[in-house]
Amino acid sequence: MYTSVKTKTQASKDIYPDKAWELISNNRDLNDLVIMDVSTPQEYEDLHLEGAINVNLISKFFKTRLEVMDKNKTYVVYCKVGGRSKIAQKLMQQFGFVAVYNIIGGTLLWEEEGLAFASGIEGVNKFSFCPFFISIVVIKKIKKALHSVLSRIVAPKDVAASSGQEFKHRYMS
Repeated sequence: MYTSVKTKTQASKDIYPDKAWELISNNRDLNDLVIMDVSTPQEYEDLHLEGAINVNLISKFFKTRLEVMDKNKTYVVYCKVGGRSKIAQKLMQQFGFVAVYNIIGGTLLWEEEGLAFASGIEGVNKFSFCPFFISIVVIKKIKKALHSVLSRIVAPKDVAASSGQEFKHRYMS
């Protein structure tokens, strides 16, 4: 399915790790394919795909790096979870890149599917810093805490109404 990296029209797709592996394997010897890790340098050092370059999405130089990259090559982008690589994919589309494939689930799903990493690297460090993932977790916890606090302060209308009727019935009749 993913046998050729040359395309004339702009292609941007989300692919699962097994399809990314197929694309990379079929084009490993060609100079037209770039594997791009958009994680932080520390995450990249901890774990990366064989032959990947590190272009940190949260670096202030990310867009500058995109401007000088060959837009006619095919790019396979990934990060730890898949959120930052999706953002990178959209930015690359805006910059006019011809073919950008985002690996769904990042290195976490890559490892779960049993696919290989660069030589000498054991596997995903689930405790390494992933700012995008941390942000989502923090927002969810804040939302849950606010909901919990607000539900204690503001009683639902049905509860208040039934309590009032019960009070009237017991003490006012």
